[in-house]
Amino acid sequence: MSLTNQTVWVVGGVGVVGRGITRGLLQLGATVIVNSRSADRLQQLQETLDYPEKLATVHGSLLPGKASYTAGRTIERTPLNHVVAHGAVRWWARPTPGVYDNIYEYKAGCDETYSLNIKADETLLNMRIEEFGINSSQLASLHLSAAQNLIPRLTGSNPTYTFVTGGSGRPGSERAAMGEINSHQVWGLSHAMRHELKDSRIICREIRVGLPVHEYEKNNEPVSEHIGDICAGLVSYPKDQGRLIKLDEFEDIENIMNEYEIKSNDQEKDLPHLMCE
Repeated sequence: MSLTNQTVWVVGGVGVVGRGITRGLLQLGATVIVNSRSADRLQQLQETLDYPEKLATVHGSLLPGKASYTAGRTIERTPLNHVVAHGAVRWWARPTPGVYDNIYEYKAGCDETYSLNIKADETLLNMRIEEFGINSSQLASLHLSAAQNLIPRLTGSNPTYTFVTGGSGRPGSERAAMGEINSHQVWGLSHAMRHELKDSRIICREIRVGLPVHEYEKNNEPVSEHIGDICAGLVSYPKDQGRLIKLDEFEDIENIMNEYEIKSNDQEKDLPHLMCE
């Protein structure tokens, strides 16, 4: 199993899950592109992976209105074969209060409210309808923008597009109201995109994670690292068009790893795994 000479763009690649996905792809020999609006988060990603040679970080956005420029200037230098689009996995993230910068600009706390730039303590009944219309679809708009700009640029004989989404709404989970709504919007987008691409050359699938990604499974590795291995395995296995893979129990991880015969590429340098505290 190898992704040598293949280039993969990871959307949402700088967080805990994104890092696991990036590591898994690099471990199979892929060249991996990760973009972010935050240069600091890109630098942190490079550092925690020990500055891998095949990791290309891009300081740029895939949000509507900016994605065309970011994708265009990046892919003109290298062909793109696959995309892994990660969003809304961290259903366990607890809302944290944000701060105001110079009293003018609100900056959200470090959970899903960070990427959505929303107020963690905002209640639905107190929200203006105009704000709800904008905030409730931010994540889906980002992923649609990414898909519109990256899918037409996919090349090669077996291109793939893999959504990685989160199982929000589980009993006991805590997240901001807008985080909850946005995650379901991405479910809908993934379902519609898998249907729309079912007769195309693009193999489109979804991995839906229903486990806390900071919990440990066997081998003393957090779930986020296993998600990365599974993503890499799927990218190297361009079949099962439109499939939805649910990871709700630890045994689901093992079953999928066995089904796709997922193993690391022994010819590649072993990259450091993330150990959650």
